[in-house]
Amino acid sequence: MIQISEKELTRQFRILKQMLSMHAMLRDRYFRCALLIDILLLASSVVFCATTFARDGVFSYLGLSPTNVRYILGIASIVAFFASLVALRSDWKGKGASHRDAVQKLGKVLSTCRECQQEDGSWPQDCMSDLHRAYWDAMNNIIEVPDRLFVTLKTRHLKKVELSKMSDLNPGCPVFVLRIILFFKGVARAVRRTPERAEVGTDGQRFKNSK
Repeated sequence: MIQISEKELTRQFRILKQMLSMHAMLRDRYFRCALLIDILLLASSVVFCATTFARDGVFSYLGLSPTNVRYILGIASIVAFFASLVALRSDWKGKGASHRDAVQKLGKVLSTCRECQQEDGSWPQDCMSDLHRAYWDAMNNIIEVPDRLFVTLKTRHLKKVELSKMSDLNPGCPVFVLRIILFFKGVARAVRRTPERAEVGTDGQRFKNSK
């Protein structure tokens, strides 16, 4: 049986919440980009269909000359070709689906952890090994967060957590005011503190700076 400390399991629980939030952000970002490409392709297709069967009299009624129509068709063709290349090279739908799968796997483990966690925040001894194994099964079978986006996504996650706490204490305060307060508090705290050494755990590069 795997021996794991309660402190380590608590750290893994915190990382689970952070990674779930980060993968959800990436899932939404990639699906938004894929939706934009689909809209561009759909708009270009509408232009093609509308101009293919329309007579010249229809264009004249709309104040469009045959030359302008050719320009519109040319622009729509370029947009459709460019959007097709972007969709082919970027594979935003595939990336979004991978991060959606990561959210689902991490969400299941997080739900199990919350069911096992006691009211005082401690963990039952008979569940710790199973939770530790479930944690690593999920982490080893999901797509990684890109290195160049790790710090940005982690910062957004921590901001979201702090905004949630501030909102609980000040439910009547507008969110944009809380964002401004959080911004200045963060700047002031960063100026006062000396840089601290980042803790890199045994989780691997994927979970660096997770403290």
